[in-house]
This record gives sequence, C-alpha cells and structure tokens, in this order.
Amino acid sequence: MGRKTLSLLLAGVFLGASTLASEVVLKKPPESLDNYYPPKSKKWEFLSKMHAMSTYFYGINLNINNEDWKNALRWAKELKKEYVATSKMVPEWKEYFKPKLADELVKAVESKNVDNVLKAAQALGKTCAECHAEYQLSVKLAYHFPSFESIKLEDPIEFMEMDTGKYMEKMTNSLKALKIYLMQGDKDNAAQAGEEFVERVRALKGMCSKCHTSKLSVEAIMGKEYMSNLDKLGEVLSSGSGDKGKVFGLLQKATSACMKCHNVHLVPAVVQEKFEK
Repeated sequence: MGRKTLSLLLAGVFLGASTLASEVVLKKPPESLDNYYPPKSKKWEFLSKMHAMSTYFYGINLNINNEDWKNALRWAKELKKEYVATSKMVPEWKEYFKPKLADELVKAVESKNVDNVLKAAQALGKTCAECHAEYQLSVKLAYHFPSFESIKLEDPIEFMEMDTGKYMEKMTNSLKALKIYLMQGDKDNAAQAGEEFVERVRALKGMCSKCHTSKLSVEAIMGKEYMSNLDKLGEVLSSGSGDKGKVFGLLQKATSACMKCHNVHLVPAVVQEKFEK
C-alpha cells in the first residue's frame, strides 16, 4: 500500500462526523462538560485534549508514511494515554469511549503492519466520529461563543438598566416607529423615534467593547464610517425635512452593521437560551 493511499485512508477516519444529513438535531451538552469551559474554567481542558488526540493521531499517520515506526509508536501510546484520560472527564459520555480500541491501535503499530493499523485506527476513530456527530456542533454553540446573559445595558432614553434582549427590543421598536411615522408623513414623531433609535445604537457600542477588547474589532463594524452615517441620519431627522429617500438610504447603511453582528452572534445566543431552559 503506497504512502498516499495510507494518508487518504487514515485521514478519512473522522469523516463520519461531517456526513450530511437531512436534518440537524442539537443535543444539549452534559452538565459535566461545564467544568472544562468558561465561565467555570478558562483552561479549556476538554478542547485541549480533543486537539491533542487529533494531533497524536496524525503523528501516527505522518510517521508511518515516513516509515518511522518508532515515532509512530510513540504517538500511538500518547494517543492511548490521552484517550483514556479524556474518557474519565465526562461520565455522561462514557459509552462513546472504548479504551480497549486505543490499546489495540498501539498493538497494531507495534506489529508494523499497515493493514492492522488502518483497521485499528478506523475502529478507534469511529468512536470519536459518533460523539462528534451528535455533540460537536452543540458544544461549539454552547461554549465557544460568549453568553449575553450577564451583559446589562443602560437605556439612554428610559435611563434604566436592561438585559441585552430587552434592549434590542427597545432599539428595534424605535427603528420600526421611525419607519412607520415617516411613511405616514408624521415628521415630528418620526424625528423623535429616529433620535431614540440613533441614541440606542450609539449606546450599543458599549456592549461590544465588553467582550471585544481590541478597538480594531469594534471599528470593523461600528467604526468612524458607521458613526458618520448615524450623525447624518440624526441631522436629516432634526432638520424636519422628512426626506424619506435620505432617511431610508442612511438606515440601510446603519442597519448593515446589525446583520454583520447577528451573523456571528444571533444563532449561538438563541441556542444557548434554549439549552438553559
């Protein structure tokens, strides 16, 4: 069996986790996993072990392709040690782990028989793939995105502290009111609703900076150009002209930032909320 063939076969060990399905069912991760992710732990211990096992698995592949069986065995033993340790971290997932298969992979590498290694690697990799297929996506959504649950914002209109969901609702209603009054030809109420929308959007930038500590990351979405559009929107509304064309044109530019942020944060936030119930 050639090196390229072996590489392809071993690379396919985990492909079961990415098989397309007609529907996606998100299972809530077990509570034990909380111990290895923020906010309980900032060390990301479980994820680190996943990365380690993937690396050691590839180390076997890499060295067998280089006909270096000594180092292939080294990484097979490291993989076994990491696999066994990981199997004890989340009791709810005990059924997914088969430590005996990790031992069989070590023995297969010791035999220096490529067919034996391939068979053992596929058997062990299948246990990983089965768990990944059921939980990998939900774990990423639950732990790899910051939670908005603890973030509070002071509303600049009502001068009250609100949670993120309530604040977003208030801001969105201001936007809707602006559009409705504008289309009804009610310039005064449109101006007031528009001012409230602009003020709430400006205050929203403070929420971003609580997680996005790099100014560049905030500037990418709510930078000078974005704030300039808000200034222009405020000027058009306060002028009392009721120019729908200018207002809707500036709104389109302003709300483009909403879509960018929602594309990153909305789906994880919704899933996290469902998991908490």
